[in-house]
Amino acid sequence: MREIWAKIRFLFRPASHARDVREELDTHLQMEIDTLTARGLPPHEARAVARRQFGSPARLRESAHEAWLFPWLESTLQDFRYGVRQIRKSPGLSLAVVLSLVIGLGANTAIFSLIDATVLRPLPVADPGRLVQLEWRYDKVPARAGLACSGWARTAQASQEGVKELRQGQMPCISEPIFRGLAQRQTGFLSFIGVSGEWGPPSKPLSQFVSWNFFGGLGVPMTLGRSFVEDDDRAGAEPTAVVSHRFWSTRLGRDPTVIGRSVRIDDQLVRIVGVAASGFFGLTPGVWIDVYYPLATLSGLLDRQNPGLRAKLWDIEVLARPALGQSGSAAASALTPMFRGLVAETMGADIDQGLELVTRPAARGLYMGLDARGISGNVAQSLWILMLLVGVLLVIVCANVANLLLSRSVKRRSESAVRLALGAGRGRLVRQHLVESGMLAVIGGAAGLGLGVVLARWIHAVFQTGQGPGAAFAVTLDWRVSGYAIATSMLTAVIFGLAPAWTAARSDLSNALKSQSRSVSRGDIRLPRLLVSVQFALSFAALVAAGLLSRSLRNLYSTDLGIAAAQLSFITVPAGDGPGNPRYRERLKQEVEAIPGVVAVAELMWRPLERESIGDGQPINAPGGPPAELASGINNPAANAYVSLGGPGFVGVLGLQLLAGRSLEPGEGCDVREQIDGAPIDAGRPPCPVLVDQRFADVFFQGRNPVGQVFRMLGRFHHVVGLVANTRLFRLRHEARPTIHAQVDREGIVAAPYMAIRARIDSHALEAAVRRAVARVDPAAPLVEFHTQSGLIDRLLRTERLLAQVSGAFSLAALALAAVGLAGLLGYAVARRTNEIGIRMALGATGGQVQRMVLVESVSMVGAGILVGIPAAWAVGRYLRSQLVGLGPMDPSTTVLALLALVIIAGLASLLPARRAARVNSLTALREE
Repeated sequence: MREIWAKIRFLFRPASHARDVREELDTHLQMEIDTLTARGLPPHEARAVARRQFGSPARLRESAHEAWLFPWLESTLQDFRYGVRQIRKSPGLSLAVVLSLVIGLGANTAIFSLIDATVLRPLPVADPGRLVQLEWRYDKVPARAGLACSGWARTAQASQEGVKELRQGQMPCISEPIFRGLAQRQTGFLSFIGVSGEWGPPSKPLSQFVSWNFFGGLGVPMTLGRSFVEDDDRAGAEPTAVVSHRFWSTRLGRDPTVIGRSVRIDDQLVRIVGVAASGFFGLTPGVWIDVYYPLATLSGLLDRQNPGLRAKLWDIEVLARPALGQSGSAAASALTPMFRGLVAETMGADIDQGLELVTRPAARGLYMGLDARGISGNVAQSLWILMLLVGVLLVIVCANVANLLLSRSVKRRSESAVRLALGAGRGRLVRQHLVESGMLAVIGGAAGLGLGVVLARWIHAVFQTGQGPGAAFAVTLDWRVSGYAIATSMLTAVIFGLAPAWTAARSDLSNALKSQSRSVSRGDIRLPRLLVSVQFALSFAALVAAGLLSRSLRNLYSTDLGIAAAQLSFITVPAGDGPGNPRYRERLKQEVEAIPGVVAVAELMWRPLERESIGDGQPINAPGGPPAELASGINNPAANAYVSLGGPGFVGVLGLQLLAGRSLEPGEGCDVREQIDGAPIDAGRPPCPVLVDQRFADVFFQGRNPVGQVFRMLGRFHHVVGLVANTRLFRLRHEARPTIHAQVDREGIVAAPYMAIRARIDSHALEAAVRRAVARVDPAAPLVEFHTQSGLIDRLLRTERLLAQVSGAFSLAALALAAVGLAGLLGYAVARRTNEIGIRMALGATGGQVQRMVLVESVSMVGAGILVGIPAAWAVGRYLRSQLVGLGPMDPSTTVLALLALVIIAGLASLLPARRAARVNSLTALREE
């Protein structure tokens, strides 16, 4: 070990090692001379004999050098020093290489960090690989159980016989009584955790109701205090809460004395018992939970508002950790008979034996339904699209950097040939160039990592635009992101460093020494020409992708919703003295209506486009419509329609366009409470008056006039009193679907969370006036959430807008790099062919002819790139097909615009080298030759 440390010390102190070796050799030589002198030889003869016996000092010093040092490591350090000299020798080229790498590596690091946070990274819990989510598969289920699974709003149906059967499928939610029964009796899982969907408006921190063993079962430690205990999760227990580390830091000022104190959160006093570990955001990437309550707290809240409702709701998702030595599927199968019994017991009905418990891996989070606040599949796919685009950008960067280094490698060809002639190995030359490329990649990668972090946080901020604190995910610089950046940098160094290294290793001394001219052969730039063509091919594909995404975004913004969106705003009804208090709601509505400039106000169950995750709507049974057997499934779009619900006057406030019949009168409200709860329906009740749109009339009445027609929905008869224009109140990205507009009576609208306002004043002034009105009704009520319809559309399309913006920026960067690569290659070719151009001009060639010669070179490279880029653009368009609205994968106008942009930029990039070639002086060129 001492010898190894000595070698390492000598490696970094070569002068000291050489001095020690020289002194050691001189000492041994002198000892030999002294020995021979003592034997009687004269001093000069003794010195000569000693030198002959001792050997060559240079050879001995070399042998000692090899014995005491690591030759391979020393040569590598020499390569590093050589690389530093080369970088310092060409600062302009080195800066261009580093800046190119910073752009490519920074963009890749940023997008990867977002994908890692949303898709790849496991949950921040102990042993996430062992976690499973419990779900139930069914063939037939009596529909008396209302399903509200993470915002799905799946409501059971009732037919004339009182029972309607859902289609075969799989659900991740169970009711609280069933969960508690399973948790008490199951033995196959070490942890059996219940979680209800997140609560809270987007403007406030999200909260979640969990079973008492939530933190302990997941293995999430507490920063302060304790987690829940079993007594916290009992009916009538004191309200308690565990808050996230982020909430404690930002809202509670990192106050350690908050533990054990009662704090007002969500308009109620709760005692904070613990602060969760830093970095724990919850169970769903993109949904940051800040406050956790026991499940019993939710039960108490719901039972006070609607006794008995809690037992009917199926909104508990189960996360479990199987016992050691047992699989999740085996434990779920063993639990299935118990589950069937509990379902039969709580629902009071015979359950079909098709019910079966199954599991799915949950290492990366719960399947939280279609909650639009989380990272949906649309967002994840958008990130993968961006990853594809930054991958294209990185390939262009590599090609551009390779071209820059190739041009310098050709200039250093004579040097490489001489070194080969003096005994250097070709492998050593390759290593030298790769080391130099690696140094540039390390510098570019380090700077790119910093840029990537900044860019990732900016993209995350765009994702959160218009959202509350709950719409966030953990973007951190951890070992995964750093490792990706390092690996990408090294791979990039190899990719762009191989071409110049191979060129240097193939240098021939005779040809290099005989070449006294500055001409360049076509073979010298064959590879650079190919790389430029590849850059333009990829740039063309990136331009087409950015154009498709931008035009698709424009199509989404120009989509006709079927309502008068201008001057339409919405407020979230604050709690006040209770959302179920009709007097409070009526006073608030009167105060808002009294605001100068307000035309009309109406209560709404849902804002337009708020429920993008509504599913396939409700089944409709209409005479002359789709066959009755199609209506047997809630998930069958062919026989389903969407339902828009609002209070008196909501049709006028939304601005629906009446085509036939009449609108709904203020007193024509439908009682929807029994429909939602799934209770038996009185067949003798008069039909509910509704409006339907043109699409509904086309599908269910086959073009007949729908006014006066009757159809069945939710086990109830509905009477069509008016026909309105097609609307898109639920899904913006799809074709208009059949929609019903029903007016809910006072009892049904009592819990409507929104009020729609049509006003003739500025939205900022309206918002301030609304807040003053809320304060007049109840000074203790929290600030309302205010949005305009255009603002809601902006928030809804934030992912598409970001995708269009970022893809556009990346495509322009790719095109700029390709243009720089083309200009650099043409400029290098012109500089190397100065003598040839001088001879041509001396023989009578004009400046225009010389320019055309250079432009022909440009056209050939760009043309080859376009030919390759057209199928590449088609493939990218096919991949983007799910993101496009109103466009095909190879939209003609988008393709033509991208082609024009490419040709114009290529022409501008070629113009400067062509003009420089035309200004070559023939006499000067020949004199230099």
